[in-house]
Amino acid sequence: MTQSGFGKLSTGKLLIAAAVIAIVSGAAVGMSVGYVIHYSAPTTREFYLFDGSLPFNDEPRPQGFGYPHDIFVPDRITVNKGDQVLIHYVNIEDVAEPHNFMMDSPYRFDAVVYDNASINGGKGAVLGTHLRVDTVVLGQGQNATITFTASWAGVFPYRCTFHQPTMTGYLVVIG
Repeated sequence: MTQSGFGKLSTGKLLIAAAVIAIVSGAAVGMSVGYVIHYSAPTTREFYLFDGSLPFNDEPRPQGFGYPHDIFVPDRITVNKGDQVLIHYVNIEDVAEPHNFMMDSPYRFDAVVYDNASINGGKGAVLGTHLRVDTVVLGQGQNATITFTASWAGVFPYRCTFHQPTMTGYLVVIG
């Protein structure tokens, strides 16, 4: 009886061949998992948020609908879970109209509200500091820095409660 191809190899050579195959296949699986599951360390994500206008008037229509024409620009902020979020929110309204920034639970944020953005290097004089709040109100020309940690994954709306339903955006936390 003749030996098969594997029977001609010594046990040591078979173990080396098996080890090489295991290393190569392990590396291939590890690299593919690393490609699919990408982890990046938490960092500070900075955004500029403005009020904008849709191209229609919010005066009542004959049917009785009077939708506001205000929107957030941008209307989506995407971050990773664990990131520090810094939002510079500016009310650029050309009429004396307030806007607010409100987020539902579980998020609370710290905010510093500044007067007219055209003075003090673009920020203005400090009007108030608010800690662990869910809403900050800005008058015409005012701006705020809003900070929080993206601790919960999911999609969370932010809105101006004065201009619903059109002035709504979404915080997307990937985690």
